[in-house]
Amino acid sequence: MNKIKSVVSGITPSGHALHIGNYFGAVKPQFDLQEQGVICYYFVADLHALTTVQDKKVLEANIVNNILDYIALGLDPEKTIYFRQSDVPEHSQLAIILANYVSLALTKRMHAFKDKLAKGASQETINMGLFNYPILMAADILLYMPYGVPVGEDQRQHVEFARNVAKGFNKVHGNTFPLPKPLISKSVSGKVIGTDGVRKMSKNLGNHISIFDSEQVIEQQIMNCYTDPNRIRSTDPGKVEENPVFIYHDLMNGNKAEVIDLKKRYREGKVGDVDVKEKLFEAHMKLFGPARKRRQELEKAFDEVKKILADGAKKAQKTASHTLAQVHKTIGITNKLN
Repeated sequence: MNKIKSVVSGITPSGHALHIGNYFGAVKPQFDLQEQGVICYYFVADLHALTTVQDKKVLEANIVNNILDYIALGLDPEKTIYFRQSDVPEHSQLAIILANYVSLALTKRMHAFKDKLAKGASQETINMGLFNYPILMAADILLYMPYGVPVGEDQRQHVEFARNVAKGFNKVHGNTFPLPKPLISKSVSGKVIGTDGVRKMSKNLGNHISIFDSEQVIEQQIMNCYTDPNRIRSTDPGKVEENPVFIYHDLMNGNKAEVIDLKKRYREGKVGDVDVKEKLFEAHMKLFGPARKRRQELEKAFDEVKKILADGAKKAQKTASHTLAQVHKTIGITNKLN
């Protein structure tokens, strides 16, 4: 086991452009670990994407956009081992082995499978990639024997599944895998409220604020934010608590003195919703401006992107191959015939 703590996290290229909910709920906590002397294995989970995307062109676009987003937002290849899942075949190889230590009942309890059934799909139509999704995810995690897995609250179950798989393997073969912990962001509990003020921020729900869309689109998204429904006029005292606009100010606005002043005047009925939202838009542009510029540069420098992924895969495979060799020896695949 590593003397220095390590973490691992996979990012599935869903095709949805990142929004501030993704960033503060999952991406930023991942990047914060880069600065803490932790060994970070972060990968693009392109094999997982096949469960829902089987159009070649769509899959490629999703993968490319995901990679550009993460590097632009601050993933540092000097501090993080960043790679594509499919470039390290040990992920798939370990998944085949771990499947023998997982019960059918445990896999059927997983969210992805149950959600499909809840939406009207029959068991006969659900592809095995989706059903085996948690097993591959367990392999993704255990392959690097990490201390923890930085995830949103909605992914906690997958880390618990990986822990159960590790326990099952260890029970048969002795203490092989450490039990990883789910590292949930404490600042926002891995969840950011949407602009509707009710549900978790989601592009599917149309209650999100983008990061890389045009300034006009982002400004409109902010202007459409839910505020205090009981505030009819700008001179009415307003509620700051649970008000999405002020939640976003706390997350994005680096000028804390301005945020304090806006909250005070809002409570007193001395500032309007439009003014508060305009300040939020300015804060968004200031915070994400460098990332937006960096992404445009990366689109013209694909050799740099490919080198980052190739170097990351080489480093990741060094650890992955060591783990798989250890597992092969433990279970008896490596024997006197080798």
